[in-house]
Amino acid sequence: MDILIAEDARDQRLLLSTFIRKLGHTAHEAEDGREALACLEKNPQIRVVISDWMMPEMDGIELCKTIRDQDMGHYVYFILLTGNQDHDAVVQGMSIGADDFLHKPVNFRELEARMKAGLRIIELERKLEERNEELAKAFETIKKDLESAANTQAELLVQPTTIDAVSFDWFFKPSKIIGGDMFGYFALSDEHVAFYQLDVAGHGIPSALFSFTLNNLMGDTTSKTSLLREETVDAPYYRILEPHEVVSRLNDRFQTSVESMLYFTMVYGVIHTPTGKLTISHAGHPPSMWMRPATSDAHFVEGGGVPVGMIPGMAYDTQQMQLSPGDRLFLYSDGIIECENRQGEMFGKDKLKTLLKESQTLPIKDMIEAVQVQIEGWQGNDQFEDDVTYLVVEWKP
Repeated sequence: MDILIAEDARDQRLLLSTFIRKLGHTAHEAEDGREALACLEKNPQIRVVISDWMMPEMDGIELCKTIRDQDMGHYVYFILLTGNQDHDAVVQGMSIGADDFLHKPVNFRELEARMKAGLRIIELERKLEERNEELAKAFETIKKDLESAANTQAELLVQPTTIDAVSFDWFFKPSKIIGGDMFGYFALSDEHVAFYQLDVAGHGIPSALFSFTLNNLMGDTTSKTSLLREETVDAPYYRILEPHEVVSRLNDRFQTSVESMLYFTMVYGVIHTPTGKLTISHAGHPPSMWMRPATSDAHFVEGGGVPVGMIPGMAYDTQQMQLSPGDRLFLYSDGIIECENRQGEMFGKDKLKTLLKESQTLPIKDMIEAVQVQIEGWQGNDQFEDDVTYLVVEWKP
């Protein structure tokens, strides 16, 4: 190992350097602190400094403090040589960063023992550096994988569109790189359009992977294993399941465990597009907002229910509603109403209701933007503690 001797007495410096070389190390020499700093800069492989306390230009205390204040790229073990037997002097040296002390005249057996202790620390530090490098590489790999997963999640999100007189638009902002919220909408038949929103408990990778799985299941509308329809013997040879039946099937299929705790809240609805008849079921999800611009009315659709996956055999309810042309539904995750300002106050349902009543006559995109501006303004930034998602559904035949 490369070791630097900083000693203004030439004979002492020579003795120490000779001893260091006999132990198999490479010795570098400096007459004072300033020369020692220049040597360290020129030879960054130096890991141990043995320095006299009293030196001209820059003494050992100042040299040690300067080394500790600089970023050397690695730890430098510092042994201070002193003829001062005062306890306070030792405390002073330790307080500015000296690792060990040797009293002059130097006992070389003691110096060898203290160097061995220092070299053990240096070796541990070297191994720690290697592990940190491995962790940094692993973290970078994980980050790239998460970014790739986030891109995949973004690709899974359906585009704003209109299906048989039912328009859909949304806002999606995960709290982490990827989130556990998911939503979708699709045609179930020539006269039925379905939509859903769900929020998997927790954050990050497990929640996101589970939401991917649920998204694939909900998007299956035609196969024999579809959760949304079942085959019948009479034309049209299938039956569209009621929302509560769909949620019950999901509950039977995905029961959480103590290890995973991956339950989820959900709202699922079906609109009969010719008439505007809506059937909808909530499972532990925040109540949807029903907006009726023609009458300036807006109220919550209280659905209740238990999150999916928490209790086996759970029964859910389907509510029926009659939409009027231009009516909207606002579905949202709890990240909105639980969003806190700097005083720790939640945004809450009342503020959301007021905001939606004021903006319900705006075009859908403008209403979505208005909610976004209010939520980000309430919190003070655009980085949320929980996933923030909302979906707007409008029936306009």
